[in-house]
Amino acid sequence: MLLALLLAAAMPPGQANELRALSAIDARVAAVGDRLARGGLCRQVLSSPGWVLQDAAQYSPGLREAARTILGLGEWPSIVALVPGSAATRSGLQPGDEIVAVNGTPVPAKARGYARVEQVEQLVEDALSKGIAQLQVRRAGKQIDVGVAPEPGCRSRFQLLTGRGLNAKADGRYVQVTGELVAFVKSDDELALVIAHELAHNILGHRERLDAAGVSRGLFVGLGKNRMRIRETELEADRLALYLMARAGYDIAVAPAFWERFGHSSVPGFLSDGTHPGARERARRAEAEIARIRAQQAGGQAPTP
Repeated sequence: MLLALLLAAAMPPGQANELRALSAIDARVAAVGDRLARGGLCRQVLSSPGWVLQDAAQYSPGLREAARTILGLGEWPSIVALVPGSAATRSGLQPGDEIVAVNGTPVPAKARGYARVEQVEQLVEDALSKGIAQLQVRRAGKQIDVGVAPEPGCRSRFQLLTGRGLNAKADGRYVQVTGELVAFVKSDDELALVIAHELAHNILGHRERLDAAGVSRGLFVGLGKNRMRIRETELEADRLALYLMARAGYDIAVAPAFWERFGHSSVPGFLSDGTHPGARERARRAEAEIARIRAQQAGGQAPTP
C-alpha cells in the first residue's frame, strides 16, 4: 500500500503542510532508489523511468480536491515529482503531466484507489522492455506525445509505506520504506543502506526462493529451516547492499554504526527471533565487507560482490 492509500482515510482536510511533506519524502525515497538501481550492477531495464505518480482517486472523496490543488493532480494519473537526471526528466516530462495513454493503450477514465497508477507503471515497464515508451500526456489542457527511452538498472519500484515502525519491505517488484524509518536515518547514505538492503532482496529473488522452499513467514517463522533460510537471505542482502551503495556513490562507511543503532532502536520481534542477525554481527560483517570493497577500489576495480 502506498503512502496516500491510508493517508486518505486518516488525514483531516486542511493539513496541507503534512501532505506536502509526505509527498517530499516519497520523492526522496524514489530518488535514492533510482540512483541505486542505476548504479551498474544490473543489466535489466529499469521498471520506472524515474518519477512519482499519484492519482486523485487514491484519496478519500473529502481530500481529492485538496490533493489536486496541493499536488497538481489531474483527471488521470499525474506526475508529482521527477528524479533528477532520470529518463523521465530527460524526456521533457514535467510535474503535473497526466498520463493518458502508453504505446496507444488508453488509461481508463475512471478507477478506484491506486489501480490506475499500477496500470500505468506496468504499461510503461512493458513498453520500456521493448524500446521507447510512447506516452500520450495531457499538459495544461493540451495533449502531447512524449517518448521515454529505456535505461539499464535493477528492476524495482520505490515507495513510501504507510504504517508505523522502523520497517521496510521488498516483494520482488516493490521496495517500500515507512516514513518513521526515513525519519530515523541521519542521511541519504543511511537511507540508501536501508533501500539497498531491500533492493538486494529483489535482485537475488529471495521471495521466490523462500516460497519455493516452503518457508513460512508466519507463526512458525522462527523455527527450524524457516529461521535458518530467512537468516541466509538477510545476510546476503546486507552484503549486496554495500556493493549497490558503493556503485551508486553512497558512503558505505555508515553501515556498521547504522546497524548498531537500528538494532538497539527496533522493537523486539523479527529482530529477536533468529531470522535476522543481531546488531553487533551485522556491524561486524559490514566492516569486513567494506574492507573488501575498499581493496577493490584501491586496485582500480568497480566494487563487485
